[in-house]
Amino acid sequence: MQKLVQDRPVLVRWLLWLVAVAATVGAFMYQDKTGPTYPLEGELETAAGRVRFIFVRSETLDTELPILLVDPVPAGVTGRVEYRRLKSHDDWTVAPMRRGDFKFSRRGRDFTLSGIGVALPGLPERAGKYEMFVKIDDGSGKLVSVTGDRPVYARFKGAVPTPVLISHVLVIFMSMMFATRTVLEALVDGSYRWMLHATLVSLLVGAFLLGPLVQWYAFGVWWAGIPLGWDWTDNKVLVSLLAWGFAAWANRKGSRSRLAIYAAGVVTLLVYFIPHSIFGSEFDYRTGKGRGTVG
Repeated sequence: MQKLVQDRPVLVRWLLWLVAVAATVGAFMYQDKTGPTYPLEGELETAAGRVRFIFVRSETLDTELPILLVDPVPAGVTGRVEYRRLKSHDDWTVAPMRRGDFKFSRRGRDFTLSGIGVALPGLPERAGKYEMFVKIDDGSGKLVSVTGDRPVYARFKGAVPTPVLISHVLVIFMSMMFATRTVLEALVDGSYRWMLHATLVSLLVGAFLLGPLVQWYAFGVWWAGIPLGWDWTDNKVLVSLLAWGFAAWANRKGSRSRLAIYAAGVVTLLVYFIPHSIFGSEFDYRTGKGRGTVG
């Protein structure tokens, strides 16, 4: 019994770390799947049967962009894509869907899916975007837009070296994990000072060193947040830094403020509820300049 009592604090610490890791994984999955660059996937009920679709919404420069209905496609179902470059004077182009195999990449893995679809031409401009409507005919002769009156958007970016991207993601993951663990340690009134410092250091390295490096490769710009722009991804990590910086100041040597830790944790949680890359870099073909890009 005595040994169990002695081991209990260790077990509690491990449990708190597991909770922190689980919460971080959940936050990252939410960010990934709700972001505007995640492939738009779903199913649509038609008179001919259920249709499964995948629309790739982020691709490397000059790489074809697949928009497809995935096999098995019900007999009699056809479709087309109406697209144009966003913020341009282009007319709408209509591309009928054709049967074939379509290749795309996701998280460094290559996929090939069969069905009927269109491979839109790649764009050479960083942050160049397509806006498009995907319409399906279930055999009745009536075209139905998959997303109703709203267009689908797809953005092109420069290739980011894999080591740079992996390092950025891992350090940001560590920052979120340390932030969560700091809040949990404050909740049990434990010693969280080193965790607070680890949160700040990993946030600085991941978001303000590696993050700008990723953005430079992808869009040719180091920073697009305040005071240079309104990119939400840059601005939300800036808000996080201010929150944790204040928490560190409030918990400087000789001071202890669990309330400041809780406040920083709430700010971090709110920041992670904002989808990644929302209102991000965007090229304007009417002016030849980009928001959050070089040029």
